[in-house]
Amino acid sequence: MNMQRKRLHCFGSSCQLTLHASATEAEKRFALALNELSRIETKFSSYHPESIISKINQAAGSGFFTPLDAESRSLFDFASALWAESNHLFDPTTRLLQDCYDDGGTLKATLQQIKGMLTLVGWNKLQLTDEGAYLPERGMLLDLNSCIRPYALDAVRRRLVREGVEHALIELDHDAVSIGKQADGANWLLGLRHPLGSRTAVNRIKLNNRGYAMRGDFENRILFDGENFGRGLSPVDGFPIPGMLSVSVVADTALDACGAASIARLKTEQAAINWLQKLGLPWMAIDRKLNCHGPLAPR
Repeated sequence: MNMQRKRLHCFGSSCQLTLHASATEAEKRFALALNELSRIETKFSSYHPESIISKINQAAGSGFFTPLDAESRSLFDFASALWAESNHLFDPTTRLLQDCYDDGGTLKATLQQIKGMLTLVGWNKLQLTDEGAYLPERGMLLDLNSCIRPYALDAVRRRLVREGVEHALIELDHDAVSIGKQADGANWLLGLRHPLGSRTAVNRIKLNNRGYAMRGDFENRILFDGENFGRGLSPVDGFPIPGMLSVSVVADTALDACGAASIARLKTEQAAINWLQKLGLPWMAIDRKLNCHGPLAPR
């Protein structure tokens, strides 16, 4: 068996699959993985015009509910759990607020415009009934992409395991999952980028049979009122949340890691550290002064 690699494009990002198999078997596994990734992207991505999320957005304020199957409801339940655990700061309806800022993070909307947009924000406004899901006000937007990507990786891992795959690593943007170790017993390694003075360095971590997620990106931070902030926007006032610039977590699944990293990034810095320590998972957080914290931080 040789190590085989395949690079795919999905969810607007590059996805790399690495596994140990013959060339023929690897192509079959790659096709299976691509089919599952494409299925989930088509079904849930807000960028796909026929996805469930897009249909919910298009029907906002119309009075029509979008039907949800069991898989869809499980994702909405997960998002609701994050919303509750984060004291309502994790809010997939804040997608609308991103339009208030340019690519560099500079505010381009007036305070009055932000105030108006905030009337269209609020996960608690989403109606989930036996009929399905409904956003009650025209102009509201829902975006679950940050949860859907790790969910898709976990789904691919389950499919590959059922097919007998014992050694694999799947990486998509800031998320990853692995199956076992490499065939020769070596560890699967991920590179965590972190600040080192005025430069950026890479810290290698082991990821064997686990999931990984990073939320936030210290390299994509914004300068707001003379201070560093991440890209997370508050559903309360529409301004950047003064939490960690980025949080990386290793857990049993990529979705579990996503949940932990998402919640921690929205807490104040010391509260995030305390909360992550109580979880007992491997983690690294980068604060607004570019200091690294946690057991995965470079030593």
